[in-house]
Amino acid sequence: MTTAYLYPKITLDKIYGSGLGLCPRPSPKASTWLPQDPLTLEMLTGGMLSVAGDMPVVCAAGVATTAGIRLLEDAGFASPKVKRYNDGNEHDRQLSHLLHQGFKIVLQHTPHPSENIPGAYWIKPSLLSFLNNKGNLAQMVEPANLPSRRILPPEQLGRSVPTSSKPAVIKAATAESTGGGFDVVICRSIDDLRSAETLFRHCPQVVAEEYLTMDRNLCLNYAIMHTGQIVYLGSAEQITDPCGKYYGNWIDTDSQAPSAAIEMGMQVARKGFAKGYWGILGIDMAVLEDKRIFIFDLNFRLNGSTAALILADSIARTHGQPAMRLTNIRARGSYREMIATLYMAMDRGLFLPLTSCAPRPAKNIPDRPRASGLVLGSSRCQIMERCQELESLGLETLRP
Repeated sequence: MTTAYLYPKITLDKIYGSGLGLCPRPSPKASTWLPQDPLTLEMLTGGMLSVAGDMPVVCAAGVATTAGIRLLEDAGFASPKVKRYNDGNEHDRQLSHLLHQGFKIVLQHTPHPSENIPGAYWIKPSLLSFLNNKGNLAQMVEPANLPSRRILPPEQLGRSVPTSSKPAVIKAATAESTGGGFDVVICRSIDDLRSAETLFRHCPQVVAEEYLTMDRNLCLNYAIMHTGQIVYLGSAEQITDPCGKYYGNWIDTDSQAPSAAIEMGMQVARKGFAKGYWGILGIDMAVLEDKRIFIFDLNFRLNGSTAALILADSIARTHGQPAMRLTNIRARGSYREMIATLYMAMDRGLFLPLTSCAPRPAKNIPDRPRASGLVLGSSRCQIMERCQELESLGLETLRP
C-alpha cells in the first residue's frame, strides 16, 4: 500500500458523521431520469472513493477492482473502505451487512417504495425526494434568485408555453432521482414541446422555465455538516451540450463564483439543514452577462464535481497545475491496457484518475473500459491540447 499524499480538504465521514455507510447505486426501479447505460451507473458508485475517508462505500466490483484501487493509491489517494458487489443481490447483501453492523445508510438516490427499509437511512427518503424535486425549487430559493418559471401538467405544454422569442426549458417535476440533464428538454419549436410532452407524459407535473443566456454555468458545492455548520467547498464551471447534457467541469480561477452567489447558496444550505438534511449540496447557478445570478437547480446529494473540488487545492499544490478539467474517458483497448495507459498519462503529468471501470463480460454486447478524472494544465488552452495528447494514447475524452 502506498502512502497517501493528496489530502481532501474534508472527507465524507467528517461531513456526515460516524456510523454511516455510502450507497451510491440508484435503484433500477427508480432511475427513469438517470443515465441508462449500465457502465455509467456503475461508475457512479466509485466517484467518491478518493474523498470518502473512513466511510465505507458500497461499490460495483468493476470499479473496485484490485488494479483500480491500486491506481488510486498510486495516484496519491488514501485507500478507500469498499464493500464490493457484482450484482443486485450482492449489493443488497452488502447493504444488509452494514445495517447489521449498526451503520445507517447515506443514499445518493431515493429508493423505490418497494425497496424502502424503514429506519435504515441517515434522513428520511421522503425528504431527499422533496429537496431534489424541481417542482419544489421555489420553496428553497428566494424569488429574486429564481428564473421565471411555472408548473403545469405535461399535456398543456403544446398550447401553453411560448417559443417565439427564445427557447423554453422543460423539466420533470418528479419524486424520482434525476441527474446529468436527462430530465431536461430545451425546446426551440412546437415539435420540441410535443416531444417533451411525450417524454414527460407520466409525470404529474413539469416545470416550464425561462431559458437563461449564461455567461457562466456554475455548480457551487457546500458541505452541510451533521453538526449544522456549513462549509463552502468551491465552484466548478459546468460543461454541457446544447441540449443541457452534462459532460464534466472546469476548475480554475475562471470557475470561481462571485461572493453574492456564494451567499445565495448559503441561504439554501441553511434552509436544507432546517428541514433535516445534512450532507453535500450542489447548486447550479447561472451568471448572466449583466452579472445577474439565478439558481436553476438544487442537488441535495454528492455531485459530479464534489470530489474534484474537495481535492483541487491539494492537487494544485502537489502537481503545480492550477487548472483542471473533470472528464470521463473511454479507452480503445482492454481494461488492463487502459490502466497501463493511465499510469503513463500520470507519469507525464497529463491526467489524474479518480475512478476506473472494467466492463462486465457480456455475450454480443461489446463495451469499452471507462475512467474518470482530471486533465491537468496551466490553462484551459493547454488542457485542450492535453486532451488531444490523451486521445493519441488511446484515451478518448468525452465532450459535447
